[in-house]
Amino acid sequence: MSRGICCIALFAVVIGAQGCGPDGPDIASVEGVVTLDGKPLEGAQVLFVPEKGRPAVGKSDASGRYRMEYTESRTGAIPGKSRVEITTWAPGYMNEAGERVPGVKEVVPARYNRDTTLEFDVQPGTANVANFELESKGKIAVIKDE
Repeated sequence: MSRGICCIALFAVVIGAQGCGPDGPDIASVEGVVTLDGKPLEGAQVLFVPEKGRPAVGKSDASGRYRMEYTESRTGAIPGKSRVEITTWAPGYMNEAGERVPGVKEVVPARYNRDTTLEFDVQPGTANVANFELESKGKIAVIKDE
């Protein structure tokens, strides 16, 4: 299974997870803005992977703003240092009418996703702001739409 498919599967597990409720681990609010070459990056998946515990994920809107989601009912991320991956890639799929919907092409260089160098230290008990100013220069990971 390709890394891109794994990321999408992880996204589905994180968002679809149930049963953690308010009694789960302590999490802290995290939100921010993602830009690419100084312009808002719409539709970017932002993944925070902590050293221990479940990842959190967010998706940027038209203004590049995102908010981390730990589960479907809890917003935030586990406090501590997290590796951060940012991608725009999404696989194609068949819609309810049986028509093929094309995937979304990756526009973010591999150094921000597959080979990420990004980190963020989530501080407990505070509203964390994690802005990411990305540059389009660099190799983009080729992910086939399987």
